[in-house]
Amino acid sequence: MEGVVFNIQKFCVNDGPGIRTTVFLRGCPLRCLWCHNPESQEAGVSEGSGTPGDGALKGGASEGGRWMDSGEVLAEVMKDRLFYESSGGGLTLSGGEPLFQFSFALALLREAKEKGIHTALETCGYAAEDRIRRIAGYTDLFLYDCKETDPGRHKSCTGVDNILILNNLRVLNEMNKKVILRCPVIPGYNDRPDHFAGIADLANRYGNIRRIELEPYHSLGENKYVSLGRTPVRIQVPGEEKKNSWLAQVRGLTDKEVIFA
Repeated sequence: MEGVVFNIQKFCVNDGPGIRTTVFLRGCPLRCLWCHNPESQEAGVSEGSGTPGDGALKGGASEGGRWMDSGEVLAEVMKDRLFYESSGGGLTLSGGEPLFQFSFALALLREAKEKGIHTALETCGYAAEDRIRRIAGYTDLFLYDCKETDPGRHKSCTGVDNILILNNLRVLNEMNKKVILRCPVIPGYNDRPDHFAGIADLANRYGNIRRIELEPYHSLGENKYVSLGRTPVRIQVPGEEKKNSWLAQVRGLTDKEVIFA
């Protein structure tokens, strides 16, 4: 099984437990206004415009990505097996959106589990429910994005609403899959009390959500837009006082752990 990879990063400590290797797959069905990895968005032609697909088709990879066989990727991951065993780490798939290349992501996670490796999937959750159920069988931990709790605002900021995303979060709870809720906080877009209340409500409703990780906006991706010939959305980077106020708001609404990612 082949897919488009745009980076393999070793010794990651923020993408799940322990020391991990994070494999970044190209392609994403969302177009978040604040995306800090715009170079990862394109990975060929999606099967069906605007719908969850199996999206990387040959000839579609562009600058920054290359075709790799799942065995080739796993061979690179397995080089650090001793670190995983000593730290409780493993493999994390990220993107882009890994589920955009569903068959490739499934193959990577399945082969990793066959080798006894802990697996994590960082996802926006925008995929057909049957795909979530299938991939959950090979995923130990979901790092699940919560970009916006209001469906209309979610669509205006990302290009899709969050109905499918929230349904899949419910499905993972029914399957008792471990989830960390990852929440980018973007000044002027989703730094609202009602959104923070929505995040806390999800954590309170679903027992499988282990904690909430807030991800304050940073501007590190702006230069990438320029290099791609695109105009970035200018967003003010929040100061420490503002970020700490967000943290306090969410902590005041839930008993779940709330930290900065």
